Amino acid sequence: MALPSSAADYLALDPDQQADVLLGALATCPENERGRNIIVFTLQRWFPALGGFGPAPVGGFGGMQNERRAAEEALEEAYASLHSGGDIRPDPNSGGSFCQVTRKGQARLKATTMPNPRRVTFARLALEHVQLHPTLQARHIDDFFRQGKYETALRDGSTYLEDAIRTLGGFQNSDVGTKLCGKAFSANGPLADQSLVAGERDGWQQLYTGFFGAVRNKVAHRSFQYASDKEALSHLMQLDLLVEQLAATAARLGKQMP
Repeated sequence: MALPSSAADYLALDPDQQADVLLGALATCPENERGRNIIVFTLQRWFPALGGFGPAPVGGFGGMQNERRAAEEALEEAYASLHSGGDIRPDPNSGGSFCQVTRKGQARLKATTMPNPRRVTFARLALEHVQLHPTLQARHIDDFFRQGKYETALRDGSTYLEDAIRTLGGFQNSDVGTKLCGKAFSANGPLADQSLVAGERDGWQQLYTGFFGAVRNKVAHRSFQYASDKEALSHLMQLDLLVEQLAATAARLGKQMP
């Protein structure tokens, strides 16, 4: 497995994912890179302009140099964690210049689901100018999505939304999903906005109910994976919209979002 095509994609991963991806690259790279050389060669591929092999970036080299330092630090930390964890070891036949992937490392690769670089690239660009509601950010929903963990982001975000509806509406833990939304946002429900005309009020109830029925129930099953990046983003935006609307409801009732 090759490393992502850009430093930004690699830096978007969490430390464990960075180590997994580097381990995969070490297991499949050319012999002359199977060691710390992989860091040098990777940085050259990511930042050719800094070596005089690419056009100068618009605005100067300052931002690129900062990104290179961050990328080098992340690669070095990932390499060190693989070494200390016993996933790689110095190759005795190379005088210590290169490394071998150990049996433990091979087992780790077989058991690990590698992050999808395509997802990471799409998610990073999609959320570049979008900020999710602060309560979702506090639960790292945006971070999960940027790391390509679409299902985790939607599952954890849906769980938070359900808990928030339950708390603000004064419901029991046994009230869940579509039935919870039916009670909370019905015409006489505790979270229904009586200032809206009946059609709009009913529309919001159906949006909440539909989200739990069509989206949350799907991502709650760990075997499910989005085939479409666009579909995953659309569902994330729907989640954010419903959280924003719930926050407005909480403010109207003089309450705070949990």
